[in-house]
Amino acid sequence: MTTRLFFHLAIAAGLMLPVRPTLAHELPHSFEDRPKAPPTVDPGPDAAVLRIRIVDASSGQPVSATVSVNRGAQEPDDHPLVDFSLRNSANRHKGAIRLREIPYYFYADGRCDVRVPPGPATVEVRKGYEYRPVEVTLAAARRETVEVEVRLERAIDMAALGWYSGDTHIHMERTGRNDDTLLAVTSAKDVRYAYLLSMNTAGYDQGGAKYESFRQQTGLGDRSVARRGPYHITSGQEYRVGRLGHVTLALPDEYVPASGPTANVNQGPSLAIIADQTHALRGFIGLAHGGYFNQEADRLLLDGKMDFLELLQFGEYRSLGLAGWYDFLNIGYRLPMAGASDFPPTRELSSEMTYAWSESVPTPRSFAEALAAGRSFATSGPMLFLTVEGQKPGAILRYPEKFDSKLGVDLRVHSPQYPVRYLELIVNGTVVERRFDPNGRSEWSLRHLLPLRASSWIAARTHGDAGTDAHTNPVYVYVGQTRSFNAASARQIMARLDGSMAAIPNPEIVARLGALKEELNALIRDRRSALPLPPIGP
Repeated sequence: MTTRLFFHLAIAAGLMLPVRPTLAHELPHSFEDRPKAPPTVDPGPDAAVLRIRIVDASSGQPVSATVSVNRGAQEPDDHPLVDFSLRNSANRHKGAIRLREIPYYFYADGRCDVRVPPGPATVEVRKGYEYRPVEVTLAAARRETVEVEVRLERAIDMAALGWYSGDTHIHMERTGRNDDTLLAVTSAKDVRYAYLLSMNTAGYDQGGAKYESFRQQTGLGDRSVARRGPYHITSGQEYRVGRLGHVTLALPDEYVPASGPTANVNQGPSLAIIADQTHALRGFIGLAHGGYFNQEADRLLLDGKMDFLELLQFGEYRSLGLAGWYDFLNIGYRLPMAGASDFPPTRELSSEMTYAWSESVPTPRSFAEALAAGRSFATSGPMLFLTVEGQKPGAILRYPEKFDSKLGVDLRVHSPQYPVRYLELIVNGTVVERRFDPNGRSEWSLRHLLPLRASSWIAARTHGDAGTDAHTNPVYVYVGQTRSFNAASARQIMARLDGSMAAIPNPEIVARLGALKEELNALIRDRRSALPLPPIGP
């Protein structure tokens, strides 16, 4: 016996259970490992079969998604994407994102069959942060086959608004034969631009097997692009040095040569050299994991070697944190930050991502260019929109000396899955207006007239519980020929340089750290310095 059921959020509301996040207070970042997954539950000899088909409501075409049946109790017997299910990959208890309640799910590329015990059954289907989750409760008789069509609707179509999702830090091996599998998984999270990275382990041999995991065996850069509809994957690398830090390399034409194959990357070269090599290979480089204290992070940022700072990860602002990022903005740098998941060491694939704005549909390269220009916001759920005098993040506004007026600032939040409790307007690192709702909101807007007399950077943040956060990159405002400057931020960077100078064994790097400290001192004294600060003029 076969029963056909069709579920659509708009027309079958009586059969839908609302999907709500579990609210929890942040706990110390203490749990690093994967939990022990409970086994699936055998549905027994009288099992019914749920024949699930997942389609996009607007196009009617099959789409990939994540599926949880009976809160994770059952999974398909025939499971082509089993290696990526939450039981087998990611699911690390690490960072604030672990506090979200997530039932065990598997990936389905448009359809799947799942055997379940007779009686009530629950199916939950999700696809990234733009689609509304669908939860269906139904009843299946003994040995019945129930055909279920789940129609996923976008709560917001970001691409139609010019915003495109990307995750610049994903570890998946490309064999040359599994691109369709990888695209099925990344598109299930609605990641339009997925940057897949190899990583060196105990040493480095320029992409060979000896010291490399998550190998990218189709080559790197533009020639590695594969796509399925609007979804893209490309290959790059993460170059990792225990004593200096990790960097993310997107779209280099080849692996960086470094200083040649070595069993000990701590012997060199500097990550600044890796950055120069990356740029020579037409790649983009980001400081991974928010940088690390007592390593080369501050030097790389002061020397302008990084195209972006990978900051929002594991549901929190890692390592340097927001305060460390604000330090660089407060001394005049235009430093974009990004959200990136670092899958699979994280809880979920693309739990954090970056939305970049583009006037036309980007290529993977033009997406990276938009990210490096700061035309973006980072998120672990909320969609956050900022305009200053109609200009989006990354824009530069210039006004004459003695400018004294008010700028129109507009903030808007759309977060149907994970309501937010705070909405903040931030100017030069200080919250100048904050809205708070203890119950959380899925929609929020704020209009603010900002008095402005001096050069400033303006950004927005929204956040809630359980690792739910979003932060825009700034809009930069220059008044006359001055930059925003905060001496306390310069001193904070100097203090971190002291820690790095004491910890790094490489004399050449330590000498550069000392020189940068002197340049910061000069900046504090008379605002003159040889630091590669961005130009004020057009």
